[in-house]
Amino acid sequence: MRILLLTVLCLCLLPLHAALPDAQRILILGDSITYNGTYVQIVEAALIAQHPEKKYEIMNLGLSSETVSGLSEEGHAGGKFPRPDLHERLDRVLAKTKPQLVIACYGMNDGIYYPLSPERMKAYQDGMLKLRAKVAAVGAEIIHLTPAAFDPLPIQARLLPAGLKEYPQPYAGYDEVLTAYSQWLLNQRKEGWVVLDVHGAMTQALAEARRGDAQFTFSKDGIHPNAEGHLVMAKPLLQHWGLKVSGDGKPDNPNGTAIFETVQKKVNLLRDAWLTETKHTRPGVKEGLPLAEAQKQAADLDARARDLAQMKTSAAGFPGTVSDWNGFPKYDFMVDGKAALVVVPKQPAAGMPWVWHGEFFGHKPAPDIALLEKGYHIAYLKVQDMLGSPGAVAHWNVFYQELTTRYGLSKKPSLVGLSRGGLYCYNWAAANPDKVSCIYADAPVCDFKSWPGGKGQGKGDPKNWDRVLKLWGFKDEAEALAAKVNPVDNLAPLARSKVPLLHVYGDADEVVPWEENTGVIAERYKALGGSITLIAKPGVGHHPHGLDDSTPIVDFILKNTR
Repeated sequence: MRILLLTVLCLCLLPLHAALPDAQRILILGDSITYNGTYVQIVEAALIAQHPEKKYEIMNLGLSSETVSGLSEEGHAGGKFPRPDLHERLDRVLAKTKPQLVIACYGMNDGIYYPLSPERMKAYQDGMLKLRAKVAAVGAEIIHLTPAAFDPLPIQARLLPAGLKEYPQPYAGYDEVLTAYSQWLLNQRKEGWVVLDVHGAMTQALAEARRGDAQFTFSKDGIHPNAEGHLVMAKPLLQHWGLKVSGDGKPDNPNGTAIFETVQKKVNLLRDAWLTETKHTRPGVKEGLPLAEAQKQAADLDARARDLAQMKTSAAGFPGTVSDWNGFPKYDFMVDGKAALVVVPKQPAAGMPWVWHGEFFGHKPAPDIALLEKGYHIAYLKVQDMLGSPGAVAHWNVFYQELTTRYGLSKKPSLVGLSRGGLYCYNWAAANPDKVSCIYADAPVCDFKSWPGGKGQGKGDPKNWDRVLKLWGFKDEAEALAAKVNPVDNLAPLARSKVPLLHVYGDADEVVPWEENTGVIAERYKALGGSITLIAKPGVGHHPHGLDDSTPIVDFILKNTR
């Protein structure tokens, strides 16, 4: 509600003639607030979401502690280093980035947290004029953002009154300084400057929010805005370019969260690389990748974001919350009272094939990513601690019906059972053998007597063994040990339906011994005429799962998808 209120408040800043920038190479400069970059990410994500066909290269080179005035207080950073001066690096940055448009947001640090003085005001003005001259000299345009607001409320105990000679801690009325800086910038509009009023937007939003909550703040330290504050900061630029966002700052798009998360990774990756490439001098800043490597990775992220933007809904119209999973949209929703998720490919393959995980979704994701790129969906139903029991199978039945009837996925998924996930996959498959394309099992539990029972060579798990007794309703351990309800006992339906199996296992597994699980499955399935492929990992225990090269796994599923 608060975010929605702030969004409405900022609509008053909408220019009469909003238009996208003509410039394609856009450089953003500022202090630690810009270095954090959330407002930059909000704007770029909105650009991509609404205009995926337009290519902008946005370069955030905000640098913590920096000023445009060149001023620094005594003892800054505990005396370790003075505040960086933008003009020390500006020529290098302009030469390297070759911008067509510069967006600059300075002021918070420029008054060095002292009361307003003519000398400091002149230093700020001179620094801005020098910045404008250098930007003009390289043939670029510039947009000025007034500084963010300083909020004394959350740090009142640290603040100092007027009239002191030195201010080792901020002046209580420091926002008066930022108001003066902002007003000077706004006055330059009559000289043809493009100035967007971030400071005014923040002070107005703060005042409105405090009518309902006197302790409301955008910044716990009075300086650095939180996500809500960055959304308010972004609004003037969003409106200047005619862009829309939802109430939480994500793009107004069905895949808005996934687009934002992808852009966030891209912006931060390039920020670190550009700062390193342009040789800033501030200590303590994370070193970036070599620029060429970062740009290559950023290009992939950019392509992902644009693909998401053009996917108006998920491929099958899935509901719920959407987020990014390795460059693909992941939908989280509820089915039969249980948390479910589906990861959607960019282009679904013919027949809408899908992979269904029994447990440990996201662990060793390489095969899933490869299959998503081939057009497969990836699905998971969270029925943890049910160990493939009849209750778990019942939930799986509902999930299967939901995905195949409502969302049109294939009637024959490929099942993936890692460790205890084997119990889920095999028990559901035995009850539904005509609904399975194939099973890939990795160090799978195929007999609960082995794990968690620990009745053979394995260590066992008493807590989960107790769960087995309760989940199946056994009256005692003897009944559990005699029951023929395990995957090793119910392979005939799968063999009759000609379901191919692939088992990957470590031959030194002491948790789920392969001889009691995979070994028994292999012997019995072959005897029934079934097809099973075994890939042993010599000397490997229960972990790690998977293969260093997942190609055999991917090829098995691709070959056997029906």
